[in-house]
Order: sequence, then structure tokens, then C-alpha cells
Amino acid sequence: MLESKDEERVTTRHVPPLLGAMLRASDGILDLLPIATFICDAKGTILQYNRRAVEIWGRTPLPGQTHEDFTHASRFRELDGTPMPRSLLAEVLATGKAVRNAERLVERADGSSLVVSLSIDPLRSSRGELVGAVNCFIDITDRKRMDAALEESRVRALEQEQRLAATYEHAAIGISEVAPDGSFLRVNEAICAITGYSREELLGNRLFSHTHPDDADPDREAFRKQVAGELDFYSVEKRFIRKDGRVIWMSVRSSPVRSAGNRLLYVVRVVQDITDRKAAEQRQKLLIDELNHRVKNTLATVQSLAAQTARGTLDPQAFRERFEGRLIALSKAHDQLTVHHWESADLRELLSGTFAPYAGIGPERVIMRGEDTVLRPRAVLTLAMAMHELATNAAKYGALSVPGGAIELHWRPERDETGRAVLRIDWTEHGGPPVAVPERRGFGSKFVEGSIAAELGGSARLDFAPEGLRCAIAVPLAVAAARPGPGGDRSI
Repeated sequence: MLESKDEERVTTRHVPPLLGAMLRASDGILDLLPIATFICDAKGTILQYNRRAVEIWGRTPLPGQTHEDFTHASRFRELDGTPMPRSLLAEVLATGKAVRNAERLVERADGSSLVVSLSIDPLRSSRGELVGAVNCFIDITDRKRMDAALEESRVRALEQEQRLAATYEHAAIGISEVAPDGSFLRVNEAICAITGYSREELLGNRLFSHTHPDDADPDREAFRKQVAGELDFYSVEKRFIRKDGRVIWMSVRSSPVRSAGNRLLYVVRVVQDITDRKAAEQRQKLLIDELNHRVKNTLATVQSLAAQTARGTLDPQAFRERFEGRLIALSKAHDQLTVHHWESADLRELLSGTFAPYAGIGPERVIMRGEDTVLRPRAVLTLAMAMHELATNAAKYGALSVPGGAIELHWRPERDETGRAVLRIDWTEHGGPPVAVPERRGFGSKFVEGSIAAELGGSARLDFAPEGLRCAIAVPLAVAAARPGPGGDRSI
């Protein structure tokens, strides 16, 4: 007990005999109990209590003080903070009904608060009269805080799991979980979209079932090593045959998930469709190869142009003018091809570019008639240079050298005398100075006839008719045209 026998906490006088006997019997025993305990009479007067009760109360009750006055009932609240009109002890004393493990929030006199678990039993006389109550209570504040922390942790874990599940399912990349035997355990929606197979179809299949046969072995061997513990992470790019039969490229990153004992649980495989990237890489490679080829050809062409121009020109100024003109024609042909990614160029645009330096000439003087025709790169360069030579000759000596002269260009697909499909281009001049067969064939004539035959496998025939120069060009359609189209007449 807290005090000596001379300073008894309570007196057993004026209490019912049963209650007095209980108090005498419990004297010295309450302090041995591990939980806070106090005994009160039917009016709620605190008769006896132990040290643990004082520790929780934070102070000692006065002799003869009731529990209501001592604890101030207004300080008892529900766990959510709702005030209670009176304490549970008052309820028990009023109703005679016991209370078991009731949890309440208590505000102490010093301003602190705690949560207690209360169990209150009524005390009755042999006649059944209510003579008092025994109140046992435990401070469960720390436990409640721990429970709240655990609940918060559980909620956070659940939220994180839900976020991860949502991320897994709605990720833009394909994700699958694969058992060590190669069977699918889990797949997300993205991998279904990539492969074209439904979730049920994939879960019923095994790894490598639809991998392109030429690409299966490297991935299969790496997966075997991963399952055996010989390899941790690996990535591979391979072809995959979709359900619709289309072959796609995919990037696969494979990572093992192991237990604390290093036992393989499953493998996570992250999949991306890289078909567009592979196509772009292939186009880039083809473009680089084509560029290398074109650069070599262009340098050879420039070297040949320089040599041929120098061979037929003694005057440096004349050489410069002629050589620059031919380089400009070659450059414009390259511009045409660059616009179309070196895949093709339009014949009409090529011819219009040929006469661009002669912009002062009216549209009635250069008339073009023919179907819309798209040329292959090889034909573009050769025909551009040939047309340049013909246009330069016309401007210096032919139909474009006098005001009344004109040129007609007519092209069409037809069959030659051997039945071969060819692109026929006719160049016809009229209204210019009288034409005579030259005593010496210059570089232009040789280039037109020679380049068409050597580069395109066709033919070019020059006819120096008195009324105007004519040139008939025939190029195999398979070599020249990328695709023909509907045509018409047009002048520039």
C-alpha cells in the first residue's frame, strides 16, 4: 500500500460489511497487481487503489473523493474525440452491468492524454444490492499508436501495391512474369497489344513459341543461363511473329527475381516494339550506302566533266564558263533527288529546272508534252546532264539563240523495235538559225549519246536537220521510270 497503517487510505467504517471485508482482504494485495486497479462504493467514492493507478492518473485522490470529482468526467472521451456525458464507472454504478475492455481517451489534469482499456465489475451484497465496483484499467496509448502506425503502413503498402498494379497493367511497355520452365505467369495489356495475342492465349503459351526461328537460339540460351544462376540480367533484340503473321522487332530485357535463399521465383521480361526503329536504322544504312555510292559516282562524273571540258576548250575563261554550267546542272539534279530523299524525281520538274537559267524566254518558246513520270535516281542525273548539254547548245547556236526560235519536248512510254518498253523523249528545235552537220563532234554531242548508252542502257540519236536540231532518246522503262502517271501538255 502507499501509506502506513496509521495513515490508512480509506476507512472501512460506514461501508457495507461485504465491501469492508473485501477491502481488508485486498489490503496489500492491490500493489502486487500489474494493472491499475481501484475499488469504490456505490456512490463512486474511491476507497482503495494501487500504485499503478496513481501512475496513470498522474496524481493521488483525496480521502473521501468520488471518482467523478477526482477524474472530472468531462475529460473522458470516445476514441474519436467525442465528449462523454459521464464516465463508464458511473454507468456501471447506475445500471449494475459490467464493462469489458472498453477503450476511452482520457485527458489528464496536466494536459496530457492517454488511451485506456477499462474493465469494471459491480460488487453486490448477499442480497444482491449494489455496494460498489472494481475498476481495472490499462494504459494502451503506446499500443494504439503502434496499431495506428501499422495500419498506416498497411494502407500505404496497399496503396503502393495498387499503384504498382495500375502501373504494371497500364504501362506503355510490355511486361511479363515467366516461370523457370518458360510458362507465362502474368502479362499486362501492353504485351498483348504488341504480340497480337490475348491474355488467355499468352498464359496458355510458353516462352519462344512465337519467336522468329532465326532469332530464338540466343534468347533461349541466355534464359537457360539465367534460370541456372549463371547469368543475372540480359537484353536481346529479336524478331517476333505476331498472331496476324506480321514479323516485328522487339527489345527484351530479362531480370530474375529470387528469394532470400537465392532460389529463382520467376523472371520479369520487359518488352518494347522497336520495329519502327529497326526500319529507320535500315533506311539510314541504305541512305549512307547510297550516299557513299553517289559521292564516288559524282566525283567520277565531275572528274570526267573537267577532263572532257578541258580537252575541247583552250581558253581558260571559256573552260570555266562551260565547266561551271555543267556543275550547276549536276547540282540541280542532286537538289531534285534530295527533296525526294534520293528515291526519285519528277521528269517535268527536271526539264523545268534545265531551262531555269533562261527565265527571260517566254512560255511559248519551250513547250513540254508528256505523261507525269517519276524517274529513278540514276536516270535523273544522266538525263539532267544530257538536257543541260542540249539546252546550252540551243542557247548558243540553236533555237534559243534567236527571238523566233522554240523547242518542243515530248515524252511517252512506248515499245521499241525489239518490243522492249522504253521511255521515249523527243527534243525538237525550230525557228532557229539553219543547222548544218558539224565538222567536228564536240563534248556535248558525245556526252549525250555516250552517257545515255553507258549509264542507262538506252540510245540517243542526234539529227542535224536544216530546220533545227532533233534528238531522239530512248531509255528502258525499267531503268528510267519509278512510276508513270496520267499526263497532259504543259508549257513553261
